[in-house]
Amino acid sequence: MVFVADSMLGKLARYLRIMGYDTVYQSSYGNQRLSELVMEGRVLLTRDHAIAKLYSNAVFIDSDLVRDQLKTVDRAVRLSRDHGKWFSRCLICNSPLSKAEGKVAREHVPDFVFSNYGERIFFCPSCERFYWPGTHRERMVERLKEWGF
Repeated sequence: MVFVADSMLGKLARYLRIMGYDTVYQSSYGNQRLSELVMEGRVLLTRDHAIAKLYSNAVFIDSDLVRDQLKTVDRAVRLSRDHGKWFSRCLICNSPLSKAEGKVAREHVPDFVFSNYGERIFFCPSCERFYWPGTHRERMVERLKEWGF
């Protein structure tokens, strides 16, 4: 399952990426870009009622809270509960993450991060960000679990 989130759903897109879903999100789209992404087979997530009516594979999101937005998506398409896929995509650019090579990670992350998470450091080949399972990630996992995921 792949998604495209309209420009009003940045936080929802981020949480879907946390859960491992390929989710395109931009702060603005050209006139035809949303249509192209939907035609690729992506489920459109939108806060715009009129746009939702244009596409058969659109999910209208009426809540302001990301928790409720995720629950709306879950009711519409039944999101996976496979935690093994969580944190497998870049939260910024949506690219799949790869395991960071030790030498590269050592050069780009703080020493304490490398010593604590060396084998669990991941790298985004597109935007060159590094990720590791620190406290920020723990809070995201706790939040998702509280929400039923």
